[in-house]
Amino acid sequence: MDCPFELGCFRKADLSADLCVSAFDGLYLEQEESTEDSTVEIGPVTMSVSETKEHFSKMDHPETLTLALTCPICLQLFSGPVSLPCGHIFCFACLQTMGKGLDKHSCPECQADYQGTKALVKSSTMCSIIDTYKATAGRVNSTANPSDIGHFIKSDDRSVTEESNTKHHQESSGCKGNDGFQEQGSGKGKMEMDEPKFRMASEVTELSLKLEMAESVLRKEKERELEVTTANGHLREKACRLLRQITDLSQSYSAQVLQLIEEELGPGEASVGSRVSQASELTEQLRQAMLRAESLLTEDDEAAFTDELQTLQPHIVELMAKPVGEEDDHVESKVNSARACPKLEDMNTELRERFGQIQRSLRNTLNPSEVTFDPETAHPNFVLSEDLKTVTFSAAKQPYPVSPQRFTNFFQVLSTQSFYEGDHCWEVDLEGSPWIIGVCYSGKLARSGLPSALESSRSSWCLMWFNNLLTAFEQGHDVPLKRTTVSRRLEIRLSFKTHRLSFYNVSSVSGKSHVYTFKAHLTEPVHLAYRMMSGHPKGRVTIYS
Repeated sequence: MDCPFELGCFRKADLSADLCVSAFDGLYLEQEESTEDSTVEIGPVTMSVSETKEHFSKMDHPETLTLALTCPICLQLFSGPVSLPCGHIFCFACLQTMGKGLDKHSCPECQADYQGTKALVKSSTMCSIIDTYKATAGRVNSTANPSDIGHFIKSDDRSVTEESNTKHHQESSGCKGNDGFQEQGSGKGKMEMDEPKFRMASEVTELSLKLEMAESVLRKEKERELEVTTANGHLREKACRLLRQITDLSQSYSAQVLQLIEEELGPGEASVGSRVSQASELTEQLRQAMLRAESLLTEDDEAAFTDELQTLQPHIVELMAKPVGEEDDHVESKVNSARACPKLEDMNTELRERFGQIQRSLRNTLNPSEVTFDPETAHPNFVLSEDLKTVTFSAAKQPYPVSPQRFTNFFQVLSTQSFYEGDHCWEVDLEGSPWIIGVCYSGKLARSGLPSALESSRSSWCLMWFNNLLTAFEQGHDVPLKRTTVSRRLEIRLSFKTHRLSFYNVSSVSGKSHVYTFKAHLTEPVHLAYRMMSGHPKGRVTIYS
C-alpha cells in the first residue's frame, strides 16, 4: 500500500481528504461491484462515488474541505443536511428557520423554488461524510507531527522532494525514521480499527433513518389513538344520555300510574272518611243526649225538671230524626276498571313508543347502519311490524294520524334514519310485488302527486324491478339493464368514502352477484326509500341491518 504520508499528504487537508475517501471505501465496501453506478450529491452537483473520492482528494487546502462541508446559511458544519431539488445542500433547521411564515420557498443560493421543508429528505450520504470528518479530524491532528509538517513545508522544493522520497522508500521497506511516525504494523492496526468504525457509522445512519420511520409511525398511531378515543367518548356520552332518558321515562310513567290510582281511589276514600266522621259525630251527640236524659230522671225538683225537659226534649226529637247510614248508600272505594284501564292503556302505548324510539336510538349508537321504516312516512295501505323492519300491503287503509311527511299517492315509505358518512350495508327481502328501492334526499322528495314518485325524482338513486326488467334511475334519468332473473333478496352497499351506491343479487344457489353501481356524490343526508309498484295482497319488504 502507498504511504499515506507522501509529499502531498503532509498537509492537514490532504490527510483529511484521504480519510474522507477511506470513509467512502467503508460506506460502500459491501457494494464494491456497483459503485460505478452509485451517485452522491455534493453541493449542486451529483457525482458518482469514484468522482466524489477524486473530488475530496483534490482538496489540498483545509479551508476548501471545510467549506465543502459547511452550511452557507449558518456557516457551521452541516447538521441534518438536506438536498434541495436544485442540488444545493443546507441544514434542515436553517431552511426551517428561513421558511417560517413564507408561502413560497426558494433556494437561498440560486432562488429555485421548492415545496417547503416537509417535502425534503435528509441526505444520508452527506450525514455519513460529516460524521466521518468529525471522527477523523482529531486523529489527523494527533497522527501528523506539526513540527515535521512545518519543517517540510518550509524547506525548498528540492529538500522537500529528496526527504519525501527518502521517507517513501523507508516506508516501502517496512520501517520509518524516528521522526515521530508510527511503524507500518501500527498503521495496519489503525486501519483495521477504522473499518469497524466506518461500518458502525453506516449502521448509525441506517438506525437514524429507521428511527425517523418509527417516529412517523408513532405519530400516526397517536393520531389514530386520539381519533378512537374521541369517537368512543362520543359513543359513551350518547349511550349515557339515552339511558338517562329511559330512566326519566320510567320515572315519569311510574308517577303517571300512581296519579291514576290516586284519582281512582281518592274519591272513595274521601267518601268513606266523610261517612265515618258523620257517624262519629251522631254517636257522640246521641251519647250526650242520653246522659242528660238519665241525669234528668234523677231530678227531684219539679221546677228544675220541667225547665230541663223543655230544653232537652227538642234536641232528642232532632237526634232521633237523623238517619243512621243505610246499606244502599254505601260508596265503592275500589278502582273503576272501566274508566282506569283505557287511561292506563294510553299511557302504555305512549311508553312503548317512547321506549321504542330510545331503544332504536341506542341501537343506532352501537350500529351506525341500523335502519327501520318510518311510520310517519308510510302510505296508509302499509302495515308496519312492531320492530319497524317489515312493511306489508293491506287493502284496508290504516288509521294513521295525519302527517305532512306521509306519502298519499304512491305506496312508498322511507327509513327513519338518515345517513351522511361512513360505509353501510343492508339486505332486503322483496316479495309479492314489483318494487323500487334505493336512497333519496327526504326533504326534496314530494309527498303527493306525480313528483312524489321515487323513480322520477331528481333527488333519488334507485333500482326498479318491473315486468321482469331491471332499470336504474339516477336523479330522474333511467338506465335500462339486461333482462335477468333477480332473487327476492338484494344487498345494498352505500359508501360515502368512495361515493358509490351498489346493488348485489343474493341467491342461496349462485351466491352474490353484482347488479349495478351508482357513482353518486351525495351532498346531504339520504334516507333509504321503498316503493311497492302494485297493491298485491302478498306484497311485503323486510330490511336487515
